[in-house]
Amino acid sequence: MLRYDGVADRPIVASVPASTDRSPHRVSGNELGGMAVSLPTHIGDPLERVRLTTLATTIAKENNELFGPELYGKLITYLPPFAAPPAFRWLARRDARNRLFNVPVSNVAGPRERGDFAGAPVSEIYSAGPLIAACGINITVWSYVDQLNISVIADDRTVDDTHEVTDAMVHAFCEIRSAAGFSGEPIAVDTAMP
Repeated sequence: MLRYDGVADRPIVASVPASTDRSPHRVSGNELGGMAVSLPTHIGDPLERVRLTTLATTIAKENNELFGPELYGKLITYLPPFAAPPAFRWLARRDARNRLFNVPVSNVAGPRERGDFAGAPVSEIYSAGPLIAACGINITVWSYVDQLNISVIADDRTVDDTHEVTDAMVHAFCEIRSAAGFSGEPIAVDTAMP
Protein backbone atom coordinates (compact mmCIF):
# COMPACT_ATOMS: atom_id res chain seq x y z
CA MET A 1 0.00 0.00 0.00
CA LEU A 2 2.79 2.40 0.88
CA ARG A 3 4.66 1.68 -2.35
CA TYR A 4 1.69 2.03 -4.70
CA ASP A 5 -0.66 4.40 -2.86
CA GLY A 6 1.81 6.27 -0.67
CA VAL A 7 -0.39 5.73 2.40
CA ALA A 8 -1.65 2.92 4.59
CA ASP A 9 -4.06 4.89 6.73
CA ARG A 10 -7.06 2.57 6.90
CA PRO A 11 -7.71 -1.16 7.09
CA ILE A 12 -8.15 -3.44 4.11
CA VAL A 13 -11.46 -5.28 4.12
CA ALA A 14 -11.13 -8.92 3.09
CA SER A 15 -14.00 -10.92 1.67
CA VAL A 16 -13.53 -14.40 3.14
CA PRO A 17 -15.59 -17.20 1.59
CA ALA A 18 -17.22 -19.54 4.09
CA SER A 19 -18.76 -22.92 3.36
CA THR A 20 -22.47 -23.13 4.05
CA ASP A 21 -22.51 -26.93 3.64
CA ARG A 22 -21.21 -28.28 6.93
CA SER A 23 -22.19 -31.86 6.24
CA PRO A 24 -19.40 -34.31 7.08
CA HIS A 25 -20.69 -36.47 4.20
CA ARG A 26 -20.09 -33.88 1.45
CA VAL A 27 -17.79 -35.30 -1.20
CA SER A 28 -17.65 -32.52 -3.79
CA GLY A 29 -19.08 -29.16 -4.76
CA ASN A 30 -19.13 -25.84 -2.98
CA GLU A 31 -21.92 -24.00 -1.24
CA LEU A 32 -20.40 -20.69 -0.26
CA GLY A 33 -21.32 -17.63 1.71
CA GLY A 34 -18.94 -14.92 2.78
CA MET A 35 -17.67 -12.82 5.64
CA ALA A 36 -16.17 -9.32 5.63
CA VAL A 37 -13.07 -9.13 7.83
CA SER A 38 -11.26 -5.87 8.59
CA LEU A 39 -7.48 -6.34 8.29
CA PRO A 40 -5.68 -3.62 10.28
CA THR A 41 -2.87 -2.98 7.78
CA HIS A 42 -2.75 0.63 8.98
CA ILE A 43 -1.50 -0.38 12.45
CA GLY A 44 2.29 -0.31 12.90
CA ASP A 45 2.62 -2.57 15.94
CA PRO A 46 2.70 -6.21 14.74
CA LEU A 47 1.16 -7.71 17.87
CA GLU A 48 -1.64 -5.13 17.85
CA ARG A 49 -2.33 -6.08 14.20
CA VAL A 50 -2.64 -9.73 15.26
CA ARG A 51 -4.93 -8.82 18.19
CA LEU A 52 -7.18 -6.64 16.02
CA THR A 53 -7.28 -9.27 13.25
CA THR A 54 -8.34 -11.88 15.80
CA LEU A 55 -11.06 -9.55 17.07
CA ALA A 56 -12.27 -8.69 13.55
CA THR A 57 -12.35 -12.37 12.58
CA THR A 58 -14.29 -13.28 15.72
CA ILE A 59 -16.86 -10.56 14.99
CA ALA A 60 -17.17 -11.67 11.33
CA LYS A 61 -17.75 -15.28 12.41
CA GLU A 62 -20.34 -14.21 14.98
CA ASN A 63 -22.13 -12.10 12.35
CA ASN A 64 -22.01 -15.02 9.93
CA GLU A 65 -23.71 -17.25 12.52
CA LEU A 66 -26.16 -14.54 13.60
CA PHE A 67 -27.38 -13.66 10.10
CA GLY A 68 -26.99 -17.20 8.77
CA PRO A 69 -24.26 -18.43 6.48
CA GLU A 70 -26.66 -18.44 3.52
CA LEU A 71 -27.36 -14.67 3.67
CA TYR A 72 -24.64 -13.72 1.17
CA GLY A 73 -25.92 -16.19 -1.43
CA LYS A 74 -29.53 -15.12 -0.85
CA LEU A 75 -28.65 -11.45 -1.36
CA ILE A 76 -26.89 -12.23 -4.64
CA THR A 77 -30.01 -14.00 -5.97
CA TYR A 78 -31.93 -10.71 -5.70
CA LEU A 79 -29.69 -9.21 -8.39
CA PRO A 80 -31.10 -10.19 -11.81
CA PRO A 81 -28.46 -11.77 -14.09
CA PHE A 82 -28.77 -9.01 -16.72
CA ALA A 83 -28.11 -6.35 -14.05
CA ALA A 84 -25.09 -8.00 -12.41
CA PRO A 85 -22.31 -6.97 -14.88
CA PRO A 86 -23.26 -3.26 -14.95
CA ALA A 87 -23.77 -3.23 -11.17
CA PHE A 88 -20.32 -4.73 -10.55
CA ARG A 89 -18.70 -2.31 -13.06
CA TRP A 90 -20.36 0.59 -11.21
CA LEU A 91 -19.08 -0.73 -7.86
CA ALA A 92 -15.57 -1.07 -9.34
CA ARG A 93 -15.50 2.65 -10.25
CA ARG A 94 -16.62 3.84 -6.82
CA ASP A 95 -14.24 5.46 -4.35
CA ALA A 96 -12.18 2.89 -2.45
CA ARG A 97 -13.53 4.14 0.90
CA ASN A 98 -17.01 2.99 -0.14
CA ARG A 99 -16.19 -0.47 -1.44
CA LEU A 100 -17.70 -3.49 0.23
CA PHE A 101 -14.27 -5.14 0.34
CA ASN A 102 -10.78 -4.71 -1.10
CA VAL A 103 -9.42 -8.23 -1.47
CA PRO A 104 -10.81 -11.78 -1.48
CA VAL A 105 -8.85 -14.07 0.84
CA SER A 106 -9.66 -17.80 0.85
CA ASN A 107 -8.33 -20.21 3.45
CA VAL A 108 -8.82 -23.86 2.56
CA ALA A 109 -8.07 -26.61 5.05
CA GLY A 110 -6.30 -29.30 3.09
CA PRO A 111 -5.44 -32.90 3.87
CA ARG A 112 -3.53 -33.60 7.08
CA GLU A 113 -1.81 -36.66 5.64
CA ARG A 114 0.37 -36.89 2.53
CA GLY A 115 -1.39 -38.26 -0.50
CA ASP A 116 -0.88 -39.13 -4.12
CA PHE A 117 -2.60 -38.41 -7.40
CA ALA A 118 -2.70 -41.38 -9.77
CA GLY A 119 0.36 -42.80 -8.01
CA ALA A 120 2.40 -39.56 -8.07
CA PRO A 121 3.10 -38.11 -4.59
CA VAL A 122 1.50 -34.75 -3.86
CA SER A 123 4.16 -32.49 -2.33
CA GLU A 124 2.23 -29.18 -2.25
CA ILE A 125 -1.24 -27.85 -2.99
CA TYR A 126 -1.88 -24.43 -4.54
CA SER A 127 -4.96 -22.95 -6.14
CA ALA A 128 -6.12 -19.51 -7.12
CA GLY A 129 -9.45 -17.76 -7.00
CA PRO A 130 -10.72 -15.35 -9.65
CA LEU A 131 -10.05 -11.63 -9.93
CA ILE A 132 -13.32 -9.80 -9.51
CA ALA A 133 -14.51 -6.26 -10.17
CA ALA A 134 -12.90 -3.65 -7.90
CA CYS A 135 -10.34 -6.13 -6.55
CA GLY A 136 -7.07 -6.41 -8.43
CA ILE A 137 -5.62 -9.06 -6.08
CA ASN A 138 -6.84 -12.47 -4.94
CA ILE A 139 -5.12 -14.45 -2.16
CA THR A 140 -5.73 -18.17 -1.66
CA VAL A 141 -4.21 -20.13 1.25
CA TRP A 142 -4.12 -23.94 1.45
CA SER A 143 -2.84 -26.02 4.31
CA TYR A 144 -1.30 -29.37 3.46
CA VAL A 145 0.09 -31.64 6.19
CA ASP A 146 2.66 -29.31 7.85
CA GLN A 147 2.64 -26.57 5.18
CA LEU A 148 0.79 -23.34 4.59
CA ASN A 149 0.84 -22.61 0.84
CA ILE A 150 -0.15 -19.15 -0.43
CA SER A 151 -1.14 -18.19 -3.99
CA VAL A 152 -1.44 -14.56 -5.05
CA ILE A 153 -2.80 -13.45 -8.40
CA ALA A 154 -3.15 -9.85 -9.46
CA ASP A 155 -3.89 -7.74 -12.49
CA ASP A 156 -1.02 -5.75 -13.99
CA ARG A 157 -2.53 -2.41 -12.91
CA THR A 158 -2.55 -3.29 -9.21
CA VAL A 159 1.00 -4.58 -8.68
CA ASP A 160 3.96 -5.03 -11.01
CA ASP A 161 4.89 -8.45 -9.61
CA THR A 162 2.87 -10.68 -7.28
CA HIS A 163 6.09 -11.63 -5.50
CA GLU A 164 6.01 -8.11 -4.01
CA VAL A 165 2.84 -9.17 -2.17
CA THR A 166 4.22 -12.50 -1.00
CA ASP A 167 7.52 -10.85 0.03
CA ALA A 168 5.52 -8.31 2.08
CA MET A 169 3.65 -11.20 3.72
CA VAL A 170 6.91 -12.90 4.68
CA HIS A 171 8.25 -9.58 6.02
CA ALA A 172 5.09 -9.06 8.13
CA PHE A 173 5.29 -12.65 9.39
CA CYS A 174 8.92 -12.07 10.46
CA GLU A 175 7.86 -8.86 12.26
CA ILE A 176 5.18 -10.77 14.16
CA ARG A 177 7.62 -13.59 15.07
CA SER A 178 10.17 -11.09 16.36
CA ALA A 179 7.58 -9.09 18.33
CA ALA A 180 6.33 -12.34 19.89
CA GLY A 181 9.84 -13.11 21.11
CA PHE A 182 10.94 -15.74 18.58
CA SER A 183 14.55 -15.34 17.51
CA GLY A 184 16.10 -16.01 14.15
CA GLU A 185 14.65 -16.00 10.68
CA PRO A 186 12.12 -18.61 9.55
CA ILE A 187 13.80 -21.54 7.85
CA ALA A 188 13.24 -21.77 4.10
CA VAL A 189 12.01 -25.15 2.87
CA ASP A 190 14.18 -26.15 -0.08
CA THR A 191 11.56 -28.45 -1.57
CA ALA A 192 8.83 -25.78 -1.68
CA MET A 193 8.06 -23.68 -4.71
CA PRO A 194 9.43 -20.12 -4.38
